[in-house]
Amino acid sequence: MLGYTKDELMSSTEIVRNFSSILDSIKKHQRNKVAVMRKNKLEVVILSIDEYERLQQLSDIIEHLQIYKAVKKRETTPLAAYVDFEQILAEFGLDNDDI
Repeated sequence: MLGYTKDELMSSTEIVRNFSSILDSIKKHQRNKVAVMRKNKLEVVILSIDEYERLQQLSDIIEHLQIYKAVKKRETTPLAAYVDFEQILAEFGLDNDDI
């Protein structure tokens, strides 16, 4: 679980009462994030759009790295290790007309 500072943890009631100022503090980077608690349970995290986009870019990079690794692994996989599509269909009692 990520760590949160005292000023980053807020109840949903506190968020409702101070929504505008909380958004302003995140937008101005006075806070990195705000974790919203409801019934003593972490429910959501509010981030700036900049931080959200940065995290999305990191996620995309990780996905591309995973694809790259899979492609590199396949380059060294002998053709005999591959299973063709018709074999997979046959294992499930299907043929090309069924799909």
